[in-house]
Amino acid sequence: MSDSLTSLEKRLLERIQQEFPLCPDPYGELAEGTGCTREEAHRAVLKLRESGVIRRIGGSFVPTRLGYVSALAAVRVDPDRLEEVAAKASSYPEVTHNYQRNGLFNLWFTIIAKDEEQLRQIAEAVRSCKGVAALHALPAKETFKLRVHFNMDREALDA
Repeated sequence: MSDSLTSLEKRLLERIQQEFPLCPDPYGELAEGTGCTREEAHRAVLKLRESGVIRRIGGSFVPTRLGYVSALAAVRVDPDRLEEVAAKASSYPEVTHNYQRNGLFNLWFTIIAKDEEQLRQIAEAVRSCKGVAALHALPAKETFKLRVHFNMDREALDA
């Protein structure tokens, strides 16, 4: 995928992965660090978003510090109903990281809710979908945050 990105897009992705500027003019700030104009930076980021290279730009918060509860849901769903059940789960704004996996439990997602009751209601709504054989809501006991950085400089990787 990185072969189809422009040099500017690669520079912007490198910068955004490290730290998205939190200021009144983030695209102006991005432009200064990547050698382009504010408008070029904004246009390039929008293009990356529209193409799916960037799925989300936003803050990450520790739910428990804000008074929320969270759980990782492991769902065993009939493969013929997977997309339908995933769409149901994704219809809740409290659901994040909805993805398919190989194995008996083939749909996984995170629920971050205001309280245990809301979390339970969302899990039950998904559990009641046609094709769901089992759903386990695994409460978060400890949070581990990993920092991932994708090197956009292909030549550096090949060296």
